[in-house]
Amino acid sequence: MSTSERKDHVRVKRRNQTFFIPTSPSDSFAYIKEEICRALGGDDAFDPKLMRLYIDNTDNDAGDADEGKETKKGPIPDAALLSDHDVKNDDIIILEVDEV
Repeated sequence: MSTSERKDHVRVKRRNQTFFIPTSPSDSFAYIKEEICRALGGDDAFDPKLMRLYIDNTDNDAGDADEGKETKKGPIPDAALLSDHDVKNDDIIILEVDEV
């Protein structure tokens, strides 16, 4: 699918960086990692195998005692699709990178 066909995007956050990655629901999380590598200067800059992606489950509208508290499950497998995890337009994905 070409970039022009991608109407949605996800925000990928890492430390003080935010990447806006054009997406479609049928994209895999491996695709997201590839796009992050491109944004950072290619595979030489970052190894996708060292990246872990998490869905940001922070719910600031919850209104309970845990308001704003992030609950993070295990990393998302590369083969998983955005639609598998109900990732919608402008949702936030958290990026962690293992330092070498």
